[in-house]
Amino acid sequence: MLTPHLSKKRSAFTLIELLVVIAIIAVLIALLLPAVQQAREAARRSQCKNNLKQLGLAIHNYHDVYNLVPMCGNNGGPGGRRHSPFVGMLPYIDQAPLANMIASGGTAAAVNGTTNYFQNSFVPWDQNHRAVVSKIPAIVCPSDGDSQEMGPNGTTNYMFSRGDSSWDTNPGWNGNGGRGLRGFFVGGQGASGTRSFRDVVDGLSNTIAMSERIKAKPGGLKVMDGVMTVDINQATYRANASTCLGTAGTNGPGVYNNTGNIRRWTGLRWVDGAPSFTGCTTIIGPNKPSCTQGGDDVDGIFDPTSFHTGGAQVLMGDGAVRFISENISTGNLTAGAPQGSQTSPYGVWGSLGSVSGGEPVGEF
Repeated sequence: MLTPHLSKKRSAFTLIELLVVIAIIAVLIALLLPAVQQAREAARRSQCKNNLKQLGLAIHNYHDVYNLVPMCGNNGGPGGRRHSPFVGMLPYIDQAPLANMIASGGTAAAVNGTTNYFQNSFVPWDQNHRAVVSKIPAIVCPSDGDSQEMGPNGTTNYMFSRGDSSWDTNPGWNGNGGRGLRGFFVGGQGASGTRSFRDVVDGLSNTIAMSERIKAKPGGLKVMDGVMTVDINQATYRANASTCLGTAGTNGPGVYNNTGNIRRWTGLRWVDGAPSFTGCTTIIGPNKPSCTQGGDDVDGIFDPTSFHTGGAQVLMGDGAVRFISENISTGNLTAGAPQGSQTSPYGVWGSLGSVSGGEPVGEF
């Protein structure tokens, strides 16, 4: 009688089989991870776009009440203390309690509980004032992480357009043929220091009101770190905007040439109306270098930047949000800053920033 053959049961995978399984899992992760990251960035970009839309509604609601856009000034704003338009917009972005606290002042506005502020007369660098250190999620783009470069300050990614000029945008300082008064927002105090929709003769749908910019990062040395350079003087970049493009790149892609002349101000005080903190221009194109000179209250070239691949989002005067390619036409960048109602020399990009240049705006 034959005894049947009994085979041994395997109790585990062989080493080769285990390595194959691990390799397959690694390949699947490698394939899926970029897709997951892209999906997350798409969601962040969508939220960023929605934030800009809400700010557009706030500007229009403010205009319905005052027949003016909110003040944006180096020397203006509520209390005449260099406040940004965000201060006036607070009731229209669900921040009425913060607006009331600013308007009331007193010791309730003080972090230390003892300083007695007179209504809204505080400077935007006073970290003892609760407004300066207040965080407002609606004015931060989720694609950009927070920055503690200036400590506990409330920050923002959304900037107010000063148009296609690197000249001073304060009516009290404009002097030179009004060259600085080209954008949707101008710096000043009272009705003479701001605009009405009727002043945007190029049309609200053809004019940029706001854009996004990357907040300045601690230790940042690159354009995409949200920092700026003071490597060239005002007279140079005002006469020839292309000189600002030459301030980065020799030390690596997007790295400023002179890292000792970097300033880290962008977006680090939402309450500050100085363009170096909450301003943007339409001169050399998105995701390009930013150039200024001297203190943080001067003007310069502050074009939009973002972590959205290929460009940045802008808010038009009519409330629409558009994505602008970093390769948009910028015309003749060797031209000097335009003045008055002259046609912008900076191509389609410049024409989107001017309020009364009379340029025909095509596809962008």
